Amino acid sequence: MEPLLIVVVPGVLGGVLLALIFRRFGGGPEDAPGDTRLQTASTNMINMARIRVSGVGGLGMVAMAVTVAIFVPRIRLTMAIALGLGALMAAAMIAMRRRDDALPSSNSPGAHSMFPLGSSTVAPRG
Repeated sequence: MEPLLIVVVPGVLGGVLLALIFRRFGGGPEDAPGDTRLQTASTNMINMARIRVSGVGGLGMVAMAVTVAIFVPRIRLTMAIALGLGALMAAAMIAMRRRDDALPSSNSPGAHSMFPLGSSTVAPRG
């Protein structure tokens, strides 16, 4: 049997069974307290996603983000893993590039590059 069905079918059947039990023995909306609405958000709350990261203020925000990333253990672990895997991927890409001598999309070594490494000609200054 499909592994997803092993989880989904009992979950759906259990949900239907619980709904029938709640309907039969109560526990519906009439038993809930009168005011169940959430409180409105405070006007003092800052949505930092809308703040642009530029200039000295942006530098301060980046510094605070780095400080939080260093001192919160879960974030520090996540950033360390990302740094390690990023360095590993960069090393693998450099190794592949050196092994192949050129990108697969180029026709010759150094094609489409501003400073071709394989060319012995010197570009004129002007």
